[in-house]
Amino acid sequence: MKKLLSVIISFCIIISVSAPFTALAKDVNGDKGMYKVPDKVYADAYMLVSLDDESYPVIAQKNKDKKKYPASLTKIATAMVTINNTPHLQAKTKVSKAAIDALAGTGAQVAGLQVGDVLTIEQLLYLTMVHSACDACQVLAEYVADNTMEFVKMMNDWATSIGCTGTHFTNPDGLHDPDHYTTVADMKLMTIEAMKNEIFAKIATTKTYEYNGYTFIHTNFMLDKYHITYYYEYAEGIKTGSTTEAGYCVITKASKDGYNYLAIVMDSPVKMLDGYETKCSFIDSKTLFNWAFDSLKYSTVIRANDVVNEIPVINGKDADTIQLVSEKDVTTLVPVGLDPSAVLLKPVKCPDSIEAPISQGDYVCDAQLVYGGKVIAKTRLVAGKSVELSTFLKLYTSLRNFFGRKSVLAVLLILILLVGIYIAVFINRMQKAKKRSAAKRRRREQLDEEMNRNIRNTNRSRRNDDLPPPRR
Repeated sequence: MKKLLSVIISFCIIISVSAPFTALAKDVNGDKGMYKVPDKVYADAYMLVSLDDESYPVIAQKNKDKKKYPASLTKIATAMVTINNTPHLQAKTKVSKAAIDALAGTGAQVAGLQVGDVLTIEQLLYLTMVHSACDACQVLAEYVADNTMEFVKMMNDWATSIGCTGTHFTNPDGLHDPDHYTTVADMKLMTIEAMKNEIFAKIATTKTYEYNGYTFIHTNFMLDKYHITYYYEYAEGIKTGSTTEAGYCVITKASKDGYNYLAIVMDSPVKMLDGYETKCSFIDSKTLFNWAFDSLKYSTVIRANDVVNEIPVINGKDADTIQLVSEKDVTTLVPVGLDPSAVLLKPVKCPDSIEAPISQGDYVCDAQLVYGGKVIAKTRLVAGKSVELSTFLKLYTSLRNFFGRKSVLAVLLILILLVGIYIAVFINRMQKAKKRSAAKRRRREQLDEEMNRNIRNTNRSRRNDDLPPPRR
């Protein structure tokens, strides 16, 4: 009884300890992020990405492919198309009347540019990314492509070139248009591509910018310590956006204790929190970052040469099986305190067997590292040792395989059948020939006997003719 009670108590402890971590690994509305954020996130779509891995794994997400209006997040594409097509950022351009008139009556955020003002491309980029100035976007579009329509085409081409599949732009500034849309997944691609560019990264993470006697503060209030509700000391850049249709959006990076994350939040509402109207996009980003920094850590879940699987070897010399091992150490984000043994290793498309010869380190297949039913990392499985080819087994196997083929078997059966028929016909002919020979022999014997009888009769007649006449 005591033993049973101990088992039950131990089981309950294990469940209670592992339950929070299991919850982290569930799907988010059917999306496939590594973990689920246990805290409230108000946004209709979001994504948290690790920047410490070149594959940029998605840690958590919601509605990643849902069509969303990007508002001023659009300006990331505007800035990148400009940087990619402007060799010298100190080149100057003049503000045209068409650029200013394009925004008349829209209520768009502007930097107060006037017709005839002369600015460098670099100044316009800072105004675009720091202050989210739509008038600066219009001037850049005219400079790069002569007209806005052609510039927008360049924006769409750039988005497509980096793998975006759910994005379509109609303007360079993000003013609402039903046909101007994107997705969280595409914004991830655009932002990561942009942050690889040193010029963009420097501009997008600048907190304040001076122009024409004014100090413009970055629209991401997470960077400003005077916005106490939103300030997040670990945040860096990058872009905000909001319209009635788009809700509140923000893309920002955060770094702490050597960990770096990118949060993409779209279509977040305004809520009354603690008695104040609060833009939840910033709150959502803080929630994502705090959860990641507090709950996740990098841990080596499999070491190089750890055995993952074992499969048969065909034609192996002195070896019937071979062990498959991890090609290298795999380090990934896991819940704090997680025992690496809780991570399952699942080979993917692993062959049922492998043919010799095999060299140690030869690639065989991939393997997924699964925790809580979610794939958290991948590795390559390679041969753990070399296996030489057995010539005898190779010949034997080749013959067995050759004669084991259905087509070969069919041909053999046909040949056997034909041989059988031939033998049957041959035997039948032999029997008929034998019968004919026997009949001929009997006929010859009959003729010989008849001939002999005739001869005997003739001889007897001759003997009778030679008798002397009887005496009188």
